[in-house]
Amino acid sequence: MFLLLEIICIILILNSLSYHNRKFVSFSNSISGNLHSTSSNIGNYFNLKNENELLIHHNALLMNELEKYRFPVDSVRHDETFSYIPAHVISNSLNKVNNFILIDKGRFDGIEADMGVICDNGVVGKVVNVSNHYASVMSMLNSSSITSVRFASNQNIASVVWNSDGYKFSTVKDIPAHLKINKGDTLVTSGYSNTFPAGIMVGTIEEASFDERSDFNAAKMRFSTDFSTLQYVYVVKNNFKAEIDSLCITR
Repeated sequence: MFLLLEIICIILILNSLSYHNRKFVSFSNSISGNLHSTSSNIGNYFNLKNENELLIHHNALLMNELEKYRFPVDSVRHDETFSYIPAHVISNSLNKVNNFILIDKGRFDGIEADMGVICDNGVVGKVVNVSNHYASVMSMLNSSSITSVRFASNQNIASVVWNSDGYKFSTVKDIPAHLKINKGDTLVTSGYSNTFPAGIMVGTIEEASFDERSDFNAAKMRFSTDFSTLQYVYVVKNNFKAEIDSLCITR
């Protein structure tokens, strides 16, 4: 009887130790997993800049590749009209009469004055000054900015100018009086300049105004680009600009 009781006690003790051991291992694994997860999240956070840099370069490569298909296969022009250079926004003003953006690409990167600048959401502005490593961009939030646009629904031409309407809105001018304008109508680049390709998003109609005495109307437009959060842009290079300029033709 004594030996039987001893055996039972030993079995209970071993089972108890195994239970506590399993609990400790489980707790240890839980703590270790949380630490590794937290460490991984912190590492991913600080790696976001590198990830964004890779993403914008990949986007530029895709945009350059897509440019090959802007013309039909049997078109006379088989080469790409536009190419895109990714850049990072260094500084950006919003609340002045004439706002400018500074980017970290310059003459050594192939940037020249009068090149267009866009982002993933639409038009940003135009390069005005270039140094070896940096470039100054005249934002669309500038009293001197004029952008040729067309209505995506009916192809009618108009112009976008900025009258200190805040960083979210601008004014669409020279809209033919006969044209019916609705809130939400989309405006894209016309392609009538050698700065931007045709069809780049510019904004949507927010509010229209009509003047029966005039042949043209105006409207309030909401920018598709959020200038307050601008970080990465693409500089648009027209590979035929020199040839076009030599013929003194404005497209």
